[in-house]
Amino acid sequence: MLPYFPFGQQFNDKMGTAPLPESDRLVEVDEHYQAEIALKRQLLTELPGYYYQTLPGHETAQWEVLETVLQNLVRFAPDQFILHQAGNRWHWINQLLTEEQVFTFGDAATLPLDPLDWVGRQVQEDLILLTGTEAALVAGQLCFGNGWCLDEKVGLPFWQIHAPIIPIVEPMMQAAQKLMERLPVGRPVLRINWSVKVTDQLDMTSRHTPALDQLLADRLPYLTPETIGEHIYIRIERQTLTRMPQSGAILFGIHTHQNLLAHEATDQARADRMAKVFSTTPRTMIDYKGMTAFLPALLSYLNKHKQ
Repeated sequence: MLPYFPFGQQFNDKMGTAPLPESDRLVEVDEHYQAEIALKRQLLTELPGYYYQTLPGHETAQWEVLETVLQNLVRFAPDQFILHQAGNRWHWINQLLTEEQVFTFGDAATLPLDPLDWVGRQVQEDLILLTGTEAALVAGQLCFGNGWCLDEKVGLPFWQIHAPIIPIVEPMMQAAQKLMERLPVGRPVLRINWSVKVTDQLDMTSRHTPALDQLLADRLPYLTPETIGEHIYIRIERQTLTRMPQSGAILFGIHTHQNLLAHEATDQARADRMAKVFSTTPRTMIDYKGMTAFLPALLSYLNKHKQ
């Protein structure tokens, strides 16, 4: 079952952020860790300039992200990750991947990659760096993006990153902008985003959009009230926003989880809540999320399983 379940009694048009408790980890490590890190590294090897990009002048923020991520990993999983620090001389040991790295903190020449690119290969999360009053996207490692890519977004302020914005989403984007303007150091926030897909492919960045659209068209005849549960995936994103103390930049972390609809619907309460949310989601949002073509079959399936 999905570790997070962002479905209540009806569609919620609010941003849905909450403080990340001190007891909760910023970056997660689960049973898919090795497989997802391997996939990340494969994608970054094949198309490094597509999955990682940075604008110049944000080195301090990148080092802050590296420090934040490594220390969080060590804090919550000291048996899996070890960090020895002797001044600026750092020794990182990743026991899950059986690898280690010695480097001088603040000296990019001592790492094989940019700090953000290197530390992104240690975690399942996509890592995005936003800076300035408009929260412009200035750097990122995005391997598992859902319908977007860095080529389209690097250098843009937050409000343009989501353009074109449909009316129902605009208040949420305005709330997000205000949140980032006011986000204090040491007070990260969390939100969960959901979508419904016809594949469990993790990399849904823009270069795959034509193929994914065709896949939906090809599978649509098989998405019936009887069979849709075996062909549809609930995809959620655990999103975190964390202010860096020195640069003031914001780290936007995205951890993607997904599960087959049939597996989620074995829980009648979950089936009921999904049915309630999907049936009350405005048509424009259903279109935005690409669910229009199979929504009737989806609701019929869920209504049978919630009983």
